[in-house]
Amino acid sequence: MFKKISDILGHKPSSKGSKTGSPYYKKTSSEEFFDFLIFIRAWPKIVGPKLAKTTVPLKNQNKTLTILTNHSAYSQALSMNEEVLREKIFKEFPYLKSKVRYFKFIVDSTHFQKQMEDIMMRADVTSEQKVKQNSIKLHPQSPEYKKWKKLAEEEYKDLEPELRDKLISIYLQSKLNS
Repeated sequence: MFKKISDILGHKPSSKGSKTGSPYYKKTSSEEFFDFLIFIRAWPKIVGPKLAKTTVPLKNQNKTLTILTNHSAYSQALSMNEEVLREKIFKEFPYLKSKVRYFKFIVDSTHFQKQMEDIMMRADVTSEQKVKQNSIKLHPQSPEYKKWKKLAEEEYKDLEPELRDKLISIYLQSKLNS
């Protein structure tokens, strides 16, 4: 007459006593969302710190993991190493074996930084990691870099060359890291 709670809920307890250890346990959508946030936090460990600055997983839908990249070269690099990427993901997150079958790469350099900040905020990345993610690296030929350099040169034009060059360098570094 009385049913067990496990019969009502549709899952059986595992032998280890952990609900996640059971093959019958179905995660709720909030738990899957939480797992994806953990996956985002582990992304630097999976792809390495350099690629983690220019790539970020966006979503996993229909067994397709969508990855946003800052440049097509990063998409190509990940695509060429798809099997290695798959192995590293499954090593860290074995339960994703049945959830990730394909990879899709989206290149969007104009919105990458905004997306990255939004995703990192959701994943609650530590402030030290945020500082590393937000540090700007500009090419010496970029207009913004040239503008900052010109301002620094005007500011320190009356100093002797060696000191002036060092102060300009410090000024540019402070601008790039602020």
